[in-house]
Amino acid sequence: MGVLALAGYGVHAAYHLWSGGPEDLLWVCHLAAAIVGAGLIAGSKPVVSVGALILCMGTPLWIFDLAQGSEFMPTSLCTHGLGLALGLWGVWKLGIAAGAWWKAGLTVLAMIVVSRGITPAASNVNLAFAIPPGMDRYFSSHFVYLAVMLGISCVYMWIVEMLLCRAARAAKPGEVAP
Repeated sequence: MGVLALAGYGVHAAYHLWSGGPEDLLWVCHLAAAIVGAGLIAGSKPVVSVGALILCMGTPLWIFDLAQGSEFMPTSLCTHGLGLALGLWGVWKLGIAAGAWWKAGLTVLAMIVVSRGITPAASNVNLAFAIPPGMDRYFSSHFVYLAVMLGISCVYMWIVEMLLCRAARAAKPGEVAP
């Protein structure tokens, strides 16, 4: 299953390379599918948990972005759809790692910093350079926007971690530690 997740990232990455947007390989959702794949291959509960939590947050945001008129790329389903499904499958099989939410938050922050350092500002990969259109009326600065969004993301991922832990306990009583 890990190879399948990595292949999903690879298919989407190939599309971006072919279409002349190599910086788009660094969107955290795309990388989360690769993280899930690496975690599944290694049998690492923490790594799978981080990738799955990022995709649990990013996939609804991607769908919302599509609903707002953004371009749909069929290969995006390889990361957002397949990556999320395999991440949740991995969490089901391995369990959710305690504290994965803050590790996922640090991963998102790290990718924002990396994106700001090596991608063109015009691409705004991981929103590292600018507040998205429409959100600028609510935030006075890009730094404040990132701080608020990262805080909300961490709370969201903590809630999802708790829900996944609770679901695992309900499905496998006695096998999942509190």
